[in-house]
Amino acid sequence: MRRTKRIRCKGAALLVVLFVVMAITVLSLGFLARSDVELACGSNMVMRTQMDYLAESGLEQARGLILSPQDLAGEWWAGAMGQQLTDGSNDFYDVAVVKLGGCNYKITSDAYRMAGGERIGRSSLLAELRLDDCIGLWLGSGATISDGMTIDADVYCNGILVNSGVINGDVFAQSLRGSVLGQRKTVGELSLEWPGTTASAYTSHYAVQSVGASLSGVTYGPYEPVRICHHSGDLVLNGSVVIDGMLIVEGDMVIHGSGNILRGGKNLPAFFVTGDVVVESGGELDVQGLGVIEGQMQLGGGAAVNIVGGLFTKGGLKEVTPDSSGNDNVGVLYGGLSRHPNEGQISGAFEFDGADDYVQTVDDSSKLQLTSDYTLAVWIKADAVQNTWAGIFSKCSGSGEDSVNHWTLQFNSTSTGNIVVHHPASFWDTKINLSDIAGGWHHIRIVRRAGLMTSYLDGSERVHSDNSFSENPGSGLGHFNIGADRTASSNYMFKGLLDDIRVYDRAPDANETYPSSGLIGHWELDDADPSMQITADASKTAILFWDAGGTAHKWSQAAGGFFRSIERIEH
Repeated sequence: MRRTKRIRCKGAALLVVLFVVMAITVLSLGFLARSDVELACGSNMVMRTQMDYLAESGLEQARGLILSPQDLAGEWWAGAMGQQLTDGSNDFYDVAVVKLGGCNYKITSDAYRMAGGERIGRSSLLAELRLDDCIGLWLGSGATISDGMTIDADVYCNGILVNSGVINGDVFAQSLRGSVLGQRKTVGELSLEWPGTTASAYTSHYAVQSVGASLSGVTYGPYEPVRICHHSGDLVLNGSVVIDGMLIVEGDMVIHGSGNILRGGKNLPAFFVTGDVVVESGGELDVQGLGVIEGQMQLGGGAAVNIVGGLFTKGGLKEVTPDSSGNDNVGVLYGGLSRHPNEGQISGAFEFDGADDYVQTVDDSSKLQLTSDYTLAVWIKADAVQNTWAGIFSKCSGSGEDSVNHWTLQFNSTSTGNIVVHHPASFWDTKINLSDIAGGWHHIRIVRRAGLMTSYLDGSERVHSDNSFSENPGSGLGHFNIGADRTASSNYMFKGLLDDIRVYDRAPDANETYPSSGLIGHWELDDADPSMQITADASKTAILFWDAGGTAHKWSQAAGGFFRSIERIEH
């Protein structure tokens, strides 16, 4: 009995040992299994991080090539498949770029590792890139963006910018009046430089196609290889002119008619003009690429300009109104005055705000000169409150308080606001006062014949052949102000509407209402606002230019770019 009991005790002990061993084994196997899972998870985390970095590299590659597409064969980079950071590795990324228009791009970057013919550890990112700063309109002096103008880009203005249109971007300006979609910044905050274009650099690097001084209904290009269309002197595009490559004009370029299209070739501006570009009333210009102007861009009433790319003009942007007399006394508009093409006494009229609106011709020593006999005529609808000495129109030299008066029609400083004629040093009262003309359309005509002055209001004489005003009008270099006195100061601006201004260098006969002879200046003021649409497109404006030593440089209208959003695509 004792032996059996001893054997049973030993068997129980053995079972306990076996259970302990089994428990240790199970625990060990569980620990090993957990270790394997943790090691696998750690490897996956490392691979995922690597793929994230690779996908981000794809976004950065797209950003760099969008900002600098000069080395690409096409206009812009649409992406590529199977890209690698390290040759011979198993890690790849695919990039797809979609142009959203203007300054925005959608980029998809898909990174992955190839193992056994399968993609593993994928990381995909979807981002929207915004080019910033991206200057679509560069103005070397103050300008007005009027109704009918839309700028889908950032704007630089080295002066006062008056905005009555739409600017869907930031504005870099010395001063800004009006609202913009983006931010208001100073000119010193922009790092982008003026494009280094010169006529000789391009004509020395490309074949040259000479064109005539007046073009109509012709097409040049596209050429392979690219040619430069070139004209030395002033050039007129009269309609249906298509130039594909680059146009260089060493002089002024004047646009008439419709169907004028200028397209830039790869790495080339669409046009480069050393003088002014003048789009006449009703003229149309379509630009695909970069336009560079050393002088001004002048837009006549009803002109239509569409630019996909950018416009860079050192002389600034000016709206102009024509002189119908044929003497080319073109008036430049200032202050953002309002045009009313259907609200004048004779068709349209211009409205002046009495603060900073006026029209001014360029200085000239031979035009609009009066010596003895003359006739001045204007339709006027004056506001009931005027600045003292407010100018209706004035021929004068210079600008500012020290300007020299030649002859002026203006209000005086009396309480009744009489209209006077001002020669260099003396005044003559027309006996027409503000109450006579406020609130409605009235016609004023002043006639000087053999030293005798006569004034008319709505065809009736107010003063008949007065010989008390002996001083002759002044002469010499000068411009003509409409809506302002000789100083063009805000203190002396006219408020109201003006229409059909005429200047004759003779006194007409009694039966002549609107004679044609002797007409030296005629501003109908009927034209409508010009329209202009500029949409920035860095892929069309990225160019090469050469310095004096012949070294090529890259230039783009986009000074930088940022990702507006980046999100992960789950698989």
